[in-house]
Amino acid sequence: MRQIIKRVYLLIISILNRVFKKRKLDTNHIVIFMTFKEDVMPIIKRLNAEGYEITVIGKSMDKISVKHLPGVRFIDNSNKHIFAQINALSTAKVIFIDNYYLLMGGFHKKKGQTVIQTWHAAGALKYFGLKDHAVDLTNKKMVDQYMRVYQATDRYLVGGKPMEICFTNAYNAKPYQMLQLGLPRMVQYFSKDLDAQKDALKQQYGIEGKLAVYVPTYREHFQANRMIDKEKFENALPEYTLINKLHPSALKLGESSKIDTQRLFLMADVIITDYSSLAIEASFLNKPVLFYVYDQAEYEVERGLNHFYWEIPEAYKAYNEDDLLHKLQEGPEHYPPLFKEWHSFSTPDTLDKISNYIRELVKK
Repeated sequence: MRQIIKRVYLLIISILNRVFKKRKLDTNHIVIFMTFKEDVMPIIKRLNAEGYEITVIGKSMDKISVKHLPGVRFIDNSNKHIFAQINALSTAKVIFIDNYYLLMGGFHKKKGQTVIQTWHAAGALKYFGLKDHAVDLTNKKMVDQYMRVYQATDRYLVGGKPMEICFTNAYNAKPYQMLQLGLPRMVQYFSKDLDAQKDALKQQYGIEGKLAVYVPTYREHFQANRMIDKEKFENALPEYTLINKLHPSALKLGESSKIDTQRLFLMADVIITDYSSLAIEASFLNKPVLFYVYDQAEYEVERGLNHFYWEIPEAYKAYNEDDLLHKLQEGPEHYPPLFKEWHSFSTPDTLDKISNYIRELVKK
């Protein structure tokens, strides 16, 4: 039934393609899909300031994020607004996406349009795309549907060479498609006195002593998601405050911090995660990371873990809470940051480089 619904959805898009076929491209118009604000808001703000006409397609709850920006139009990404979405896409010179959007598998790109994938993380430790173990590669119709979405992308923003490997494996992307300009989500970390920011944020949120932040990835169907026992953790490590920050897809499981992830990272003294790419982002901030991987074998079967994950030293991994507490009692200094090679293209002028690239695109 789910596949039938998808086929009907794509049929509607194909009809709308014909409706808007003759609309001309506006070289000043850029459409930006927004599921993950951290990845695209820096682009939205920069291109808006430069005078481009911006249309943001996102969740209704995120409209407030762009409401204050003059000249930015917002379209809800729900299916009932598909007409407005295709209407906007039909005139856009450049289209930014930050995730997998089925719509892009049915949208007919016009000559002169460019689709750029920003992705929604600093890297990847688990498989995605065609490498995801959840994808049934024997189902040709399903694979063809995925491939139509993947093939809509012309360029990929990358922060380092390892992510190029991930995109190549997941999407059959080619080397010429990689934009080695760095990641917009990382730019904010260059513009702050990180120590002063850490102290100010701890004071703002009433956190004394050290802070440990637990940021697990999501699991299919909410299976096996766990929070770390805060009371047990803070009794064993009285110098620490623990904050659990669940993946947005797992919020039904229990109480999760409302503080945004990047603020938590600026405050944190140690990051605890599992297979999440946030471990890679933490390395950019020189934060020690421990991996709480109680379901490693099951997750490998369900989703798949890439070779970058398996290269993590075993000493960094804890398979139960007692093991995790013991490692922290030894001291996080025993776990220096990994993944530095993922950030080689991210620099203070990343947004300048992206802006220059867009400026050249719209001339063509």
